[in-house]
Amino acid sequence: MTKENDDINIEADENLDDSVVAEEHAQDTVKKLREKLKEAEAQAKEYLDGWQRAQADFSNLRRRDEEAKKEFTKFVSLEIVKDLIPVLDALSIGHNEPVYKLLMQTLGKHGFEESNPEGESFNPQYHESIGTIPVEEEEKDHKILEVIQKGYILVGKIIRPAKVKIGEYHG
Repeated sequence: MTKENDDINIEADENLDDSVVAEEHAQDTVKKLREKLKEAEAQAKEYLDGWQRAQADFSNLRRRDEEAKKEFTKFVSLEIVKDLIPVLDALSIGHNEPVYKLLMQTLGKHGFEESNPEGESFNPQYHESIGTIPVEEEEKDHKILEVIQKGYILVGKIIRPAKVKIGEYHG
């Protein structure tokens, strides 16, 4: 071989080494970029998860707030109705029956109802017994035979139990 051929081979080897180094450098760069992409995707997922949790928390907070408002409204209604009970009692006696009925209709639209349980079975959750009446018939035992004072219920909650006398069977 001549010196000229040796110089060409050396140049070829140097070019070969440069392309191998460039390829390795490119592979390292791609590897680093993939790692950065994975990190960015993980961070994006973390942000998305956090945002979704925040949205769920906000939605739950809004729901609890609405429930609290409803409960407060019921409480306010309860206090107003409690204050009206003596008025209702006064109106139910005498010549005020039309006014009483109108007022009960209006309050009824908001879940208020009268408890006049004559003939029903006695239930201490809804009725207050203030006496008994002796009965000869067994089927009248623990039945409400007389309502002394009507009770009132607001949205299923007893505001004032009906005061009643119940039958007591003495077989």
